[in-house]
Amino acid sequence: MTGWGTKGILVATALIIFGILPHTSLAQMGGGGSGTYALEEGERNLKFAAVPIPGYSDVLGFSLGVIGMAYYKMDRNDDDLPPSSTGILGFYSENNSWVGMAFQKFHFAKDIWRATAAFGTGSFKYQFNPSSEGPGFPDIFLDYTTVSNFVYLKGSRLTWSKLYLGAEVLAWSAKVSIDPDLLEVPNEFYSSLGVNGEWDGRDHIMYPTSGTNTTVRYDVYDEALGSDRDFRKLNVKISGYTTLGDTTRILAGRILTDSAFGDVPFSGQAILSGNQNLRGYANGRHRGDKLLTLETEYRWNFHGKWGAVGFAGVGFVGNDWNSFSTGDALPAAGLGLRFRMIETYKINARIDYGWGKNDQAVYFSIGEAY
Repeated sequence: MTGWGTKGILVATALIIFGILPHTSLAQMGGGGSGTYALEEGERNLKFAAVPIPGYSDVLGFSLGVIGMAYYKMDRNDDDLPPSSTGILGFYSENNSWVGMAFQKFHFAKDIWRATAAFGTGSFKYQFNPSSEGPGFPDIFLDYTTVSNFVYLKGSRLTWSKLYLGAEVLAWSAKVSIDPDLLEVPNEFYSSLGVNGEWDGRDHIMYPTSGTNTTVRYDVYDEALGSDRDFRKLNVKISGYTTLGDTTRILAGRILTDSAFGDVPFSGQAILSGNQNLRGYANGRHRGDKLLTLETEYRWNFHGKWGAVGFAGVGFVGNDWNSFSTGDALPAAGLGLRFRMIETYKINARIDYGWGKNDQAVYFSIGEAY
């Protein structure tokens, strides 16, 4: 993409998100209302969804995995309570990367309380470009392997209007080796205590058609908490949604920033990742202490359970906010297909193909990207 193309994406995403804000009334806010998640009489509360996860990226090669999800309401008689969910995920790739994890999300007590838990283990063989570390580093891609285990716990409570506030704990271990025999970081342990906030103004948790959602996380890693290094991480996400004529056509946008400060380990840096922030790039190829991504997506439910999406975005990665420029932009775009698996909760299976600057990747999952 040209510099004007990158600037166009930046402007378009900002207009989409902040243009939606003035049109979001209090009546629209809060993940539903008026029976948004109502079950029919006699309808089973427990619902399952599972999809194979074939995939491809220029780094991992071909991969195959599976994701399985169970959805259920903690109170089936509360028509405005979003479903809780339990899931497992595993995959193995052509370059011998693998991962296994389980995760849980609760909505209970009329959605006044929310809780999330996840744990997993894996060995990831990725690439990264040292030039993002600063001047003097070579502009080449190096192979690296990270062996890691993690656990994450989060809880939050509705405090005012649509504002949730809470606390979280994240701990993981990582052993990193950069080939060919350039560097090996011995197994280190990192543990944090953090705070989180969320303004949830979406009209639906699983498939928003209007409103906004803003989340903020601030995590402190400290030796007093058992961490081998002292550093801080700040993550901010702002998403917006609006319909284009009717609910079969939706325009969505997201701005995301991820920042790390202090004695940041290699595995603690922000990475450009199609699974987390910008589709079109292999995970871990672009990394640094600071990351900014902007993405916009057009969603079209063209026939019954079937839908299609088109998306475009741009990312910036480095160790200093002042170093970002349009010349260093990482543009991306792509197309995707959707299939409605659970109509009651508007849960879709999705496949996306994204391409970026000298990179590409395919993604399978359950639920929208954001």
